[in-house]
Amino acid sequence: MAKSSSATASASASASASKKRRSRGGTLTLDEVKTLGRELLSSRAHLNHAPALLALLNPSAPLDLALEALISLQSFFVPLIPSMPSASAAATSGDAGSDAELVFGAWLRQRFDELVAALVELSVSPHSDDAIRDVALDALMDFVKLGKDGKFQSPIYHKFLHAVVNASDSVDPLLELLGSKYFKYTDVCYFTYTSVDKIANSLGSKTTDSGKDALQNGSDGSKNNEKTIQPLMYDGCIDTFEHLRLLILLCLIMFFSLHNRGVIFIHNIYNLLVHVPVMDYQKESTFEMWSTVGLSAKGEKDSSKDSSSTTHIKKKIKLKFTKAWLSFLKLPLPLDVYKEVLASIHQNVIPSMSNPAILCDFLTRSYDIGGVISVMALSGLFILMTQHGLEYPKFYEKLYALLTPAVFMAKHRSVFLQLLDTCLKSSYLPAYLAAAFAKRLSRLALSVPPAGALIIIALIHNLLRRHPSINFLVHWEVDENASNAKEEASQPKKIGADPFNNDEADPAKSGAMRSSLWEIDTLRHHYSPAVSRFVASLEEDLTIRAKTTEMKITDFSSGSYATVFRDEVCLHYLQPIFTGFLDAYPLSTNVSWMDEVRRRIKQVPLAFYRTTPTSLFQGSDFPGWTFEDQSNSNVETIIEANETIEMVGASNSTPSKSSLCSCALGQNVSMGPDVVNVGLLCTFNSTIGRVAKVAIAAAVNDINNDPSILSGTKLVVQMQDTNYSGFIGIVQALKFMEKDTVAIIGPQSSVVAHVISHVANELQVPLMSFAATDPTLTSLQYPFFVRTIHSDQFQMASVADLVDYYGWRMVTAVYIDDDYGRNGISSLSDELAKRRLKILYKAAIRPGAKKSEMAAVLVKAAMMESRVFILHAHDDSGLAVFSLAYNLTMTSGGYVWIATDWLGAVLDSSPHLDSGLLSTMQGVLTLRQHTENTNRKKTLASRWSTLIKEDKGDGRILLNAYGFYAYDTVWMLAHALDAFFNSGGNISFSPDPRLHAIAGGALNFEALSVFDGGMLLLDRIRKVNFMGATGPVKLDSDGNLIHPAYDIINIIGSGLRTIGYWSNYSGLSIMSPETLYKKPPNGTIDNQKLRVVIWPGETITRPRGWVFPNNGNELRIGVPDRVSYRQFVSFDNQTGMVDGFCIDVFSAAMNLLPYPVTYRFIPFGNGRENPSYTQLINQIVTNEFDAVVGDVAIVTNRTKVVDFTQPYVGSGLVILTSVKKQSSNGWAFLQPFTIRMWSVTGVFFLIVGAVIWLLEHRINDDFRGPPVKQVITVFWFSFSTLFFAHREDTRSTLGRFVIIIWLFVVLIIQSSYTASLTSILTVQQLTSPIRGIDSLIASDEPIGFQVGSFAESYLVHELGVSPSRLRKLGSPDEYRAALELGPRKGGVVAIVDERPYVELFLTQNDKFAVVGPEFTKSGWGFAFPRDSPLAVDLSTAILTLSENGDLQRIHDKWLSTGPSSSTAADLQQDPDRLQVQSFSALFLICGVACIAALAIHACVLFRQYSRHVAAERAALPGGGDGAAISHSGRRSGLRAFLSFADRREPQLQRGPKDPAALGASGSSSGVSSFTSSNASLSSR
Repeated sequence: MAKSSSATASASASASASKKRRSRGGTLTLDEVKTLGRELLSSRAHLNHAPALLALLNPSAPLDLALEALISLQSFFVPLIPSMPSASAAATSGDAGSDAELVFGAWLRQRFDELVAALVELSVSPHSDDAIRDVALDALMDFVKLGKDGKFQSPIYHKFLHAVVNASDSVDPLLELLGSKYFKYTDVCYFTYTSVDKIANSLGSKTTDSGKDALQNGSDGSKNNEKTIQPLMYDGCIDTFEHLRLLILLCLIMFFSLHNRGVIFIHNIYNLLVHVPVMDYQKESTFEMWSTVGLSAKGEKDSSKDSSSTTHIKKKIKLKFTKAWLSFLKLPLPLDVYKEVLASIHQNVIPSMSNPAILCDFLTRSYDIGGVISVMALSGLFILMTQHGLEYPKFYEKLYALLTPAVFMAKHRSVFLQLLDTCLKSSYLPAYLAAAFAKRLSRLALSVPPAGALIIIALIHNLLRRHPSINFLVHWEVDENASNAKEEASQPKKIGADPFNNDEADPAKSGAMRSSLWEIDTLRHHYSPAVSRFVASLEEDLTIRAKTTEMKITDFSSGSYATVFRDEVCLHYLQPIFTGFLDAYPLSTNVSWMDEVRRRIKQVPLAFYRTTPTSLFQGSDFPGWTFEDQSNSNVETIIEANETIEMVGASNSTPSKSSLCSCALGQNVSMGPDVVNVGLLCTFNSTIGRVAKVAIAAAVNDINNDPSILSGTKLVVQMQDTNYSGFIGIVQALKFMEKDTVAIIGPQSSVVAHVISHVANELQVPLMSFAATDPTLTSLQYPFFVRTIHSDQFQMASVADLVDYYGWRMVTAVYIDDDYGRNGISSLSDELAKRRLKILYKAAIRPGAKKSEMAAVLVKAAMMESRVFILHAHDDSGLAVFSLAYNLTMTSGGYVWIATDWLGAVLDSSPHLDSGLLSTMQGVLTLRQHTENTNRKKTLASRWSTLIKEDKGDGRILLNAYGFYAYDTVWMLAHALDAFFNSGGNISFSPDPRLHAIAGGALNFEALSVFDGGMLLLDRIRKVNFMGATGPVKLDSDGNLIHPAYDIINIIGSGLRTIGYWSNYSGLSIMSPETLYKKPPNGTIDNQKLRVVIWPGETITRPRGWVFPNNGNELRIGVPDRVSYRQFVSFDNQTGMVDGFCIDVFSAAMNLLPYPVTYRFIPFGNGRENPSYTQLINQIVTNEFDAVVGDVAIVTNRTKVVDFTQPYVGSGLVILTSVKKQSSNGWAFLQPFTIRMWSVTGVFFLIVGAVIWLLEHRINDDFRGPPVKQVITVFWFSFSTLFFAHREDTRSTLGRFVIIIWLFVVLIIQSSYTASLTSILTVQQLTSPIRGIDSLIASDEPIGFQVGSFAESYLVHELGVSPSRLRKLGSPDEYRAALELGPRKGGVVAIVDERPYVELFLTQNDKFAVVGPEFTKSGWGFAFPRDSPLAVDLSTAILTLSENGDLQRIHDKWLSTGPSSSTAADLQQDPDRLQVQSFSALFLICGVACIAALAIHACVLFRQYSRHVAAERAALPGGGDGAAISHSGRRSGLRAFLSFADRREPQLQRGPKDPAALGASGSSSGVSSFTSSNASLSSR
């Protein structure tokens, strides 16, 4: 208590001192307020400063004092909010007074509530300064956010919104501020709807129940009134009546006062709801919250489990949205608010409601009101009926009642007529109802303007097509003698009387079924030819119904009466004249304007008037036409006669009414005005501005002297200097609007263009800029902004292609920090990202910065590792940057500077380049907007010196690319204006109602008006297509000029050199873009070419583009703290030294770099087991390490997050297992061949023996004899060749040929067999149960792997090995023990590890070996962050180490091979037995030789046999009986041939001379074997 008392006493003393200061000085000074704030934040002793600071928070307080007090109080209360008691708890504790802390909490709560009230007042008060309002709102929303448990402080926010609604002055600025900052948060919108619901309900209860309470219950108000009125009551009738009159007057004043306040409150509620953005529930997937909890408010408990789900949030917001709007719609809405709600309810309210059918009462009540309110309510009611199942029985009766002449004057008539057509589409519509609407519309056609009659005819046309049952209304013939049994048709009809009652509200009782559409027939004789022709087309369409379609009501859009009249004049009166004129002077465009004149009359626009016009036409409707009395002048009147034009001279007498309209045709075929005003916004004192001013003046002069464009219309350009100021640009743009300017050329600054584009959008005036290249200036945000030069989006794409072409990975961007610079560099960042490049550092320079500031920015940029600088600036700041960079030696060798097209424009405009200026930018690359070498370009360039003299400007300025684009911009506008006038466009302006609402004062907003033809002119601008000075001038669908291209320039010595071009068509090229346009696009890497560049430092060697950053920081190199295999990497805890094979390789590679790099090794791991290499790599991703050096394998999942150098050692997974010696057995001699090899060899032995027997049987006695002997001979001969021991001699040539080839085959087989058998019997063999990775996976035995290795992940995820089979092994000793134990004793069957570890292990253990080949191929490398240039340079260094032998020497130092290292090569789990494939070629040759020999032998044998048969016939007695011989041959021909083939060769020679021999031969029976002979060959 003593401590508390002292604090209180100190606070009191401080408060008293503050009071003394205030009493002396009247008010606190700024220093005193700061002192109070610091003391308040320092301790509780100065708590009484809070009331003093709170007293400064009012709208009338000085701004600086209020801001300082607000900041101090906010800093004081923010930390206390979570622990501060609630208002109810503070009131209870404040009454107790027992506990000092409770009293202190209550006091804090009261002060906090006062602060909140002060902030609300500052935010809402119209007298508050904008700065204090902004800060107060931010502080208030911070208090809302920082509630207990992070919940939304809805009571504070409700107080704020309550004050906003009850504000008597406009709160639009506050709502705009609130909408831009906080309505993007979902919870703010949610609690806004909640508060609006409460406020609207309370306001509605006051307006409805206050009167009842006052009369029935005697409320407080009535008691007070009773006390007030009672003294006025006294006896006397006169005084009583006087007091009664005063009382009534007082009540009326109070009533109107309350009514006006209620209207203001409703307006504020509506404005608040409108400013809350409507959410798209179909697209929203995530919601941004202002508070940490979300939609839970203080004191609320959300028990739902899915309170944070998207669906739940959408449901809650929809519910609150629905409640808020329903509560608001229950209020007595003023008429203007009522109309605005109805106009937007179908778009902004119904789609977002949880149950839109709830609005049926409001909409039906509105629809029943009638008049304009019903028309506006129709849209919402139609949506409820068609989409939400609303049934409204009297809908068509109400719709029928709306068809009055007043509906054609309504603001939303277009939407109403479209809905009317849609509502009458249903084929289920009763005939009487369709007839009633048709009759009602036809009757209206008699009292509306001609254009209104057109749309009525279209509606009736659609009704007759959809409902054929009412076609009788068109052809109703009256027959007095006929009778009809139908309802109305049976009633008597009277000729000349229309039974239709137009005043009847019920369509069923209107009598339409007994009437006809005589009104439409009357329109045949309408004074407007358009209407009469339309009626005629209606009858024709009904006649050929099958060939016509319904008419689109949307085609009859709003227009003017003047357009109907003008089209009629153009179609009938001027057509012959213009036809002859076009024959003499053909237009340059492809389509004649007469095609547009001959449009179908059904597309003629409507004309609507709010009031009856005082005159038929206005002078502005028909430029060049006069409507006044032309008495005393010779008037040329156009008279139509037999579709020809006659020019009749009028007399001097008073003209008749029919001749009051005259037209001076002349040469003005497009009927344009005499003068068209165009504005120019430009900075004249700039490189671009000086050139553009002269070029635009030349273009205007050329256009006005060209009769083929804007004939009869003079183009006038008013020039204004913006001086790079957005504010001045707005003022000058507004001045243009006062002078009826149809378009503005410029501005050249992107910063100014952003500001003025809002003015252009509002007043619908096209803004055509030839120099604003900011890529964010798009037609989506600024529809009336037209860029007539290429966007920086393409320029940055060319810069990105340059960077990619030269192989640089990162750049430094130096730019001016304004819209032009920021957005350009942002586009560059996007383009670089597409090519996997990036901006390493963004060096932003403040606009208007001093040279010292620029130098500081450049010094900081020079400390970065990138040496490629992209300079995107203005001409003055850009040249200053180059001068400073030159002084900082940043333009010397090793640096690269690429400047955007601003530098090209500066250099092109300078007649004599300053040598001192050029010396600062030697070797710099810059861009220039590419322009084709057109005739207009040549002409303008040749006239330039003359134009400069005529302009009396700076004669030293030359023409640059921006001047050509400015010249084309004026021509582009002229072509668009010509098309605008030819298509019927008029130059007229209408007042902007929003500007009139704020009119007053000296700003003269009343003079500003909206260009009525702005949209049409904008459309014509976007469709312009001509050949200009720069080349083809045409805009694509995105509003960009076609064929974007740039020249790439290299600054060398005292001049410029073009090294190539860039185009969006084919990228970089040394050929001009217009040449490439004639070829197919080819943007491949091989096609990208540029000429040689002389870089800074006068070298043609491409700079590296980066160096190690000179910022004093060392590279943090992570190394694994290994426990095993420390020969690769080892860390000494005592000395802190790191060495090993990997470390030596890294150090040697770093020593080869051409620049110094400082680094330090940081161990990673606990020192007890090998670390996880995956976690080690992740340290680079998290920026803990700058690189990782060690035995890190290059695997796929790691290359996704880091970059690796060239592998410095090969690595792959192998299988290490235990082996045992294999001893040979008695059947070892069979092992050299496989079973298939043995079989094929044996078969070939038999085949070769059989072939030799066939070839030798007839001539060699060794192969003759009994069959058993011959079979034995075949087997013996074939197998004896294996040992070259055959005794039988071969006599035939074919036999010798076959045996030679076969002996060669046998020799090869025998040698191979001998070598293989020798190896098997003499070399020691090792065996293992595991034969490779497949057998290892197929088994169920445990597998070992090294701790930290990627082998574990590979086995599990890639090979599908169960994790339960894997065993962690941390050292070579554990390897050996696990393999020796084996799987049955708790060990492993094999170990999967990387080859370098296994090879090192085998140098000391000879009982183990590697089985199978490597089943992965990888290597070890050093890891660096993505796109690190150091990884590329180190890869080059590693290759150098490999080439000069240093890498091998380092390997031998640490990993020398021991005597047991060859054990792996000795293991033959499956010895390489000889396969058939190894001898397939030999067997094939041998087989082919055998087949060829047999084929030749068979041919010779058949030839001998045929001769033998002929000789036998000749030797028969008597010449032989041909019949007998033929019969004998047919009987035993085959037997004779076989017998012939079996004979020995000498028998054949004497057979024909010895009949006995023939008989013996014929009597012989039985053939011992099949044979063939080549006897003729052997005998010869």
